[in-house]
Amino acid sequence: MLNEDAFLVLDKPTGLTSQQVVAQVKRLLGCRKVGHTGTLDPLATGVLPLALNRATRLIQYLDEGRKVYSGEIEFGVETDTLDRDGQVTARFAGPLDFSASRIAEVFERYHGSLLQTAPLYSAIKTKGRPLYAYARSGIAVEAPERRIEIDGFELLSWNSPLAAFRVCCSRGTYVRSLAADVGRDLGCGARIWSLCREASGPFTLERALSLPALTEMVSTGQLLPLLAPQQALTHLPCLRIDDNESLRDIAHGLPLVREAVKDRIPSSWPADQQVLLLDKTDSVLALARLEKTSEDSLLRLLRVMTVPERHKAF
Repeated sequence: MLNEDAFLVLDKPTGLTSQQVVAQVKRLLGCRKVGHTGTLDPLATGVLPLALNRATRLIQYLDEGRKVYSGEIEFGVETDTLDRDGQVTARFAGPLDFSASRIAEVFERYHGSLLQTAPLYSAIKTKGRPLYAYARSGIAVEAPERRIEIDGFELLSWNSPLAAFRVCCSRGTYVRSLAADVGRDLGCGARIWSLCREASGPFTLERALSLPALTEMVSTGQLLPLLAPQQALTHLPCLRIDDNESLRDIAHGLPLVREAVKDRIPSSWPADQQVLLLDKTDSVLALARLEKTSEDSLLRLLRVMTVPERHKAF
């Protein structure tokens, strides 16, 4: 049984939902709890960051604002799910004789800040239910729009009817919708043929394990390439806590107001700065938020991690 509170980057195989992968990893590692930090469609492969045990408490504080995807768009075919797993709703009868420069020109339109309509088959909720629940029940509902950012949308190759691409975008971007919009602009329709998430914030494909590789490492007793919480939350500053009174306060979930801590808080930190609290072995004790008033300041605990027994015995 794996008891470490850490993150593991998995290379999700195609054909499985993110939740199915989570269930497999939980059984394989024997963890008390496993959670993923961002859903991938069953068709998609690539980076699926997993939080193990108490690291699940930190998922909402990860900095995954930027994603990188690569894949292929198939022009001339439309489906209800906007990818090749869905039911075909339209086929284009004309020739797909676009030049690569023409496709690249359309890609360029989707750059910067823009509003995107979510696919009807997606997990985003409206009126308390995910859109896919309405779609599967045949209930017509207006899909919500949200603002996204596209930093780069590059055509890698064009071999009709497939266009290989790479896109760097903000969290919450639906690449399926992006492909459908490009197909609409070209007048032929389109769907995602293949999709791979190459990066999600600090988590990259280079450090991701496949399920077979993970299974092999577990069966042979190899050391897993786990990321400690502070390695996954590098955007947050750290503060080492070593006085017994403060350690006791953390163990009881109390805010830190002691001079031994306040004297080491940089004056440059803003009033709402989030910070990781570490013990002398660099293990994460808690995640806290700095609160300042005109008279005082304190560190209010947001999430408490494993507190070693030696910190509890006073």
